Amino acid sequence: MIGTIFGVFFVVLLILGFSMVSAYGAAFVIPSFLSGGGLYGMEDIVGWLTNAAGKTTYVAIALFVVSGNVMSQGQLTEKIFDVFRYMFGKFRSCIPLVAVLTAIFYGMISGSGMAVVAAVGAMVLPVLIEYGYDRLFFACMIAAAGSLGQLIPPSSAILQYCAMAGTDEGDMFKVGAVIGLTCAAALIIITLLHCRKDPGDQEKLKSSYEQLKKDGFGKVFGQGIWGLLSPAIILGGIFTEILTVVEAAAVAVVYACVVSLFIYKSLDLKGLWYAIVGSVKNVASVAMMLAFAVAFSNLMDVVNGGEIIGNAITSILTSPTAFILASVVVMSIGMMFMNPIAIIVPIVAPIAASFGIDPMVYGAGMAGIVAIGSLTPPFGVSLYIMAPIAKVDPFAIAKKILPLWGIMTLIIAIYMLFPQLSMWAYK
Repeated sequence: MIGTIFGVFFVVLLILGFSMVSAYGAAFVIPSFLSGGGLYGMEDIVGWLTNAAGKTTYVAIALFVVSGNVMSQGQLTEKIFDVFRYMFGKFRSCIPLVAVLTAIFYGMISGSGMAVVAAVGAMVLPVLIEYGYDRLFFACMIAAAGSLGQLIPPSSAILQYCAMAGTDEGDMFKVGAVIGLTCAAALIIITLLHCRKDPGDQEKLKSSYEQLKKDGFGKVFGQGIWGLLSPAIILGGIFTEILTVVEAAAVAVVYACVVSLFIYKSLDLKGLWYAIVGSVKNVASVAMMLAFAVAFSNLMDVVNGGEIIGNAITSILTSPTAFILASVVVMSIGMMFMNPIAIIVPIVAPIAASFGIDPMVYGAGMAGIVAIGSLTPPFGVSLYIMAPIAKVDPFAIAKKILPLWGIMTLIIAIYMLFPQLSMWAYK
């Protein structure tokens, strides 16, 4: 009964235009207020939220958001782009290849798909257009590659999943890296195939490469090495277990600040302050959403909601394969309208465990669906970030990007259905 009342209020508030955080908060408070505390009291809500506070995963999320924002403001993207352009300048498909690689590589640094789409898109898409490449196709490709920033570690989507499901971030990062890099390889292959019929202005490309070569490898690589080292330090520390995820996030912040302030000198103290303040605004909404999501799990435990829903689902979906496919479909549909991870994870994670599905592979797969969900209309965030950069209608991008989204969804589903393909990464 309590779960039904909560659900009704939550859905109605979302329909009325409340944000996810506001809808969660009001859906907890209103039933308690209207019942005079008969259903559950304010002290219960405070207790649930307190239980959700203090998770190390929340600290990691906050620190990775700060480091990603500082790196973006500190112009690490431009340095990485020049290194890749120098290395691959002789290839016919140099600039498109470098653009996609830069988006993927920057995703490994920032952990945020939106940051990658905005930072890399604004820098490389005008270059691609200048060299005569298809504006719409590469707007889609950069958005697709950028979305992997939420799946390739340090992944914000994986961290959110782990915070709600109570799973290990380090192990899931390893699985996420396998799935994310497979998707990245698919996008690179598609880019190279596309460039066979869309070669761009080869004379301009050659001239630009020759100009860059005049700077010399030492200068280009010397400036770009600091950006290139970032994922090596962060991911290397996590995967070798020298650093915990939280420690790696803290190192990422310090590294970003040192490089931006003292090596590239692209930020002063005022600019650094604004970058951190901007990060805090993003972190606050995510932290509140996660806290309410964990509180929702506690509410479900109180009313045995998880058991009731789980029994209903398992009575319909009687095999792990059916459950995995249903999870992919439901999450994909949900991502067309909002990010439903905070609603779905507390329900599906225990059911996946009851089916004996590997929690790391299942969680990384669900995080992957969330990551690429930013590409789906009508409310895909990456579409609306890329549209003004490309100067095209968001729905023109949405129509063109669906095949790329479909290929990545298929890759994620295959890994979830055949967990042995990625389990080796952490076992």
